[in-house]
Amino acid sequence: MTRSISPVLWLLSALLMSTGAAAQSARDWLERMSTASQTLNYSGIFVYQHQGQLEAMQIVHAMDESGERERLVSLTGPEREVLRDNRAVTCILADRQSVLVNKSQPRAPFPLSFPRQLMELEQHYTFEVLDEDRVAGLNCRIVAVQPRDQFRYGRRLCVHDASHLLLRSEVTGTDGGTVEQMMFTSVEFPDKIPASALSPQLDGADFTWQREPEQQPQTNAATRKASRWRVGEVPGGFMLVDHTWHRLSGGEPGVEHWVYSDGLASLSVYVEQSQNADESYGGVTRRGALNAYGKMIDGYYVTVIGEVPRRTVELVGDSVESRQAEQ
Repeated sequence: MTRSISPVLWLLSALLMSTGAAAQSARDWLERMSTASQTLNYSGIFVYQHQGQLEAMQIVHAMDESGERERLVSLTGPEREVLRDNRAVTCILADRQSVLVNKSQPRAPFPLSFPRQLMELEQHYTFEVLDEDRVAGLNCRIVAVQPRDQFRYGRRLCVHDASHLLLRSEVTGTDGGTVEQMMFTSVEFPDKIPASALSPQLDGADFTWQREPEQQPQTNAATRKASRWRVGEVPGGFMLVDHTWHRLSGGEPGVEHWVYSDGLASLSVYVEQSQNADESYGGVTRRGALNAYGKMIDGYYVTVIGEVPRRTVELVGDSVESRQAEQ
């Protein structure tokens, strides 16, 4: 006697297959989006909305035989420019009459970090392709990214059908509401970006310049072990991806810096010695999706910053302790 498959099993099989196909489709969209933001020539204007404020920026991005280059210009508020190439990131702050130059690091795709390998993220997020929409007059597809716990934000991304450039990004909180939003209002895809479009328009010749030293303190396994500080707890899935010391000038004592990431969200822990033993420092501040938590321990500033919910930076910050206290 041949036993037929029950309707329940048929339905379950269909659901599993459709869920797998949807996840794969979402991964395809996001992987292409990540590649597009770094390899395309594009220029446009986007707006950044957070906490009732609206800011506008112009972006010019080029990729050619000389590498990847980018220029960001503020169109509202203080006059500022950020220029980035393979060697350095230069921030020209007209309102502060200063220029900051740091070594270029592997960057996050504009306008948010998103890895190209997404399968490992599925234990902490779900991915779903939703409806079509239009942004800056261009057709795009919405991809929803939902966290599986309360320690991460969700995202709703609208990816251009043709180029796969991210046209709109919404960061969503634990209640599903929009925490912040970035969206292009106009965008073009020229075949070639002229050098003049990537050159600074602000004259910073008379400004105060601060350059990151070429040689930073060496960080190796022995140095990390010798650190007097320990980060005791991070949410599941967050892994230590970097641990360094930074100095803006050779005369400064420097800041110890840990970076943790789950592959999508990341947070930084900074420890810096205070020059004023009686100084008070603490509490939570927020700018859009970025939360920062600070406290003082034995005359040191401890600061945790990340595009994660408030509870996450508080959890990590409260777990930082001096190893001397353990002895």
